[in-house]
Amino acid sequence: MLNINKKKIAVSIFFTAFAFGLNIVGISPVLGIVNEKYQQYGTSAIQLLQTIQYLLIMIGSLMIGWLTTKISKKKIVLIGLAIIGICGLMPFFSDNFWVLVVSRVLIGFGFGITGPMNTAIAAELIPEEERAGYMGLHVVGMGIGTMAGSMLGGTLAGFSYRNYYLVYLIPFIAMVGVQAFLVETPPTKTEKASDMKLNKMVYLISFASFAHTLFINAYSTNIGIYIAENISNNPGLAGMVTSVNAAFALGTGMIFSKISAVLKNFTLPFSILTAAVGYGLVLTVHGMAGVLIVSALCGVSLSCFMATGSYLLSISVEQEAVAKASGLFSIIGGIGGLIAPIFMGNAARIVLGENTAVNQFVIAFFGMLSFGVIAAVIMMKKKENK
Repeated sequence: MLNINKKKIAVSIFFTAFAFGLNIVGISPVLGIVNEKYQQYGTSAIQLLQTIQYLLIMIGSLMIGWLTTKISKKKIVLIGLAIIGICGLMPFFSDNFWVLVVSRVLIGFGFGITGPMNTAIAAELIPEEERAGYMGLHVVGMGIGTMAGSMLGGTLAGFSYRNYYLVYLIPFIAMVGVQAFLVETPPTKTEKASDMKLNKMVYLISFASFAHTLFINAYSTNIGIYIAENISNNPGLAGMVTSVNAAFALGTGMIFSKISAVLKNFTLPFSILTAAVGYGLVLTVHGMAGVLIVSALCGVSLSCFMATGSYLLSISVEQEAVAKASGLFSIIGGIGGLIAPIFMGNAARIVLGENTAVNQFVIAFFGMLSFGVIAAVIMMKKKENK
């Protein structure tokens, strides 16, 4: 019976992560088209559409600790998936710019309450020594969801860009899977969310999420525009490279337990420096080759970082506080995502004289490189102190 339950938990984790992969895709495959269609609002405003959901992701994540004391984790996941699906489909029915803005903002609440739940569910139902594999499965689900969203969305957008939003039928499919396989558990037994104690490690991991999200978003907010400006305006091509990104994220998730077993404390620096290498290569290897390389390495980086962060959170606090810790991780990471287009655009303009996709890749390269070196030094000192 225990093995059957674990398999059901694994399937439900996969379905949730599959739908959550749409948070990574966002509207990236059609961002170049949207940028041209609504050019009167400016490129920075259009790029913000890719990350503006982080505003309510933070609000939703902030509420996670409290929500788990009121309703079951299963109900939280189902509510979150419903919000993602409904809001994601809104722009399909109207090409009004403000409908798109509102949908991108509101969808964040769904992602905010759904995102931390797989870590919390694994912490509650899976032994500590097995959790790395389940966090890897979470990343695999995200990778497949991102890949499916990118490929299907890019294909649909080839007929009409508004058809892209039909990919947000995926969360409704995920709801069926979660309803069928995720066991119903009672709300967390604690009087209030403030009783769930966090520690220094949670804050350090969350700050790392801020820095990583800040720089990794340079890929998703610029790759579509970079392709449209330098290679082709075909949305299918943008969807294809996003699929490459997702495929490598998927592969990394599948072998994450092996990666973490080999690299141990250096798994986190590896996840950061991989993105730095990708940005460096897209700047030096021109054309589709560079685009495919940065897509692949940013996929590895994101997958490895998210799995590492989730695993470290799950073993850093008591089980009842994992959802709250994951919420904080999402909130602080969300701040990085929310300000990324503004920060990166201004940094490119101030440092390099112009806000372009190429200049943002330069800023992201040096940012990830510095962040990765700092993380490696911290991990080396941590290893020496053991």
